[in-house]
Amino acid sequence: MVDAEVLHGMLIGLTTLISAATGLLLEKTRAWWLADDAHFGVVSRARSARGPVLVIAGILIAAGAVLLFPFSHVIPVDSGTGAFAPGSAGTVDPGTPNSADIILLGLILGIVAAATPFLITADTLVRRLPDRLVYPLIVVCLLTLVLGSLIGEPRIWFFGLIAGSGAAGVFAALHLVGKVLHVRTMGPGDVKLAFVVFSAAGLFDAWAPALVLIAMMLIAGIWALIAVAVQRRMRGITIAFGPAMLSGMWLGSVLAPILL
Repeated sequence: MVDAEVLHGMLIGLTTLISAATGLLLEKTRAWWLADDAHFGVVSRARSARGPVLVIAGILIAAGAVLLFPFSHVIPVDSGTGAFAPGSAGTVDPGTPNSADIILLGLILGIVAAATPFLITADTLVRRLPDRLVYPLIVVCLLTLVLGSLIGEPRIWFFGLIAGSGAAGVFAALHLVGKVLHVRTMGPGDVKLAFVVFSAAGLFDAWAPALVLIAMMLIAGIWALIAVAVQRRMRGITIAFGPAMLSGMWLGSVLAPILL
């Protein structure tokens, strides 16, 4: 059996490599997924979006997420003592890691991490979460979760699927209520992004989605207060909620196994 620390190192390397490749692809295809010449011009002129900045940011997010991921979920840890097996001559192996879990986890964390800086930049600058970026993320997360439930450790993958689906349903309901009452609630982009945010969070810990929700609301509240202070008025202030969702996702996800 391969040492757990070696497997953890392989998971870190795989995740960061996938993040780097995805980030470079998103950088090269920015005009396509923004699908708007005016928005492309705004984003391209932003200093924070020039050069490899967003690609490097995605790699750092991926590395931090996988380093803090409770990897015992997918890689059995041998305490060195084992468990005695009655009727046998030795001890029971703590478990053989499933390579599918490692590959799928690296895939979902790497791709979502790579997309995070691009989504935050787009939503902050042009108030859009581009469908050509969000829809592929939904497909990647959905396929990864379904495959993981079928061929991997089903518990974490199934919980991620339930968390993502439930959150998307709640956000969709809030969006519909807002349309009926003619009040501003969740935008359609936020509804679609909810599946990605909460399905990824559900992989870290059963309570991570709840902590992510709290974190994103706190971040959004702080951001709104800053906007009020800068513009010196209360009425008519709106903020992009996507950045709060994404930053809250990573913050809540990595803290949940530690705090809860």
